[in-house]
Amino acid sequence: MVTSGAKKYIQDLHKKQKNPYLWPDYLTGLPDKASIIKKVDEVFPKLGEYSIAYVRIANIQPYLIKYGTDRHAEIIQWAAGILKTSAGRSSNSFVGTLSTHEFIGMYQTKKMVKLLDEARDAFRKKVSTFYSKEDLKNDLTLSFERNDGKKINLGLMKFIAVVADRKLRVKKGQLIRNMARICDAIEGTESEIIFMTDDMIQRDEK
Repeated sequence: MVTSGAKKYIQDLHKKQKNPYLWPDYLTGLPDKASIIKKVDEVFPKLGEYSIAYVRIANIQPYLIKYGTDRHAEIIQWAAGILKTSAGRSSNSFVGTLSTHEFIGMYQTKKMVKLLDEARDAFRKKVSTFYSKEDLKNDLTLSFERNDGKKINLGLMKFIAVVADRKLRVKKGQLIRNMARICDAIEGTESEIIFMTDDMIQRDEK
């Protein structure tokens, strides 16, 4: 089960965090940006056979505003543990931490959707324990009206992902930047996973 595997991952991580030099990323225990870049170099020519996923914890800022930061590290570690445990169910998968709330996963394409769905479901279930019954019932963290009268609803935390599962007309060094931009665009919408196509790519990036 993904959740129990993630729990064990976090328990082991806390033991190893006593010596931060054992881990590239102290908070999550996952490989860091340097490892991600190296792995992208390996996987990029094999897009199609393999997929690269940019995964973000969406709606975490509204949570932190409403509930405070006491459980911030715990949320991030659960996200890391769930992604790592899910990826570990398939050989040749990889998960690294790109920034505090963003991760990069690389999977065999034929298993990628199943692994991501599994991780998203496990994360959604786990973070439901971080909310009040009222917020869970309403499926909202915060709701307010802007000055122009438009109502803004901010939902519960979840994983959203942008996936490159085919060869694309994008330079290797521009792939993750494009994925981040697309992820920015879908956060706050109903979309949870987007598959990249050539018409989504900004080719004028340097």
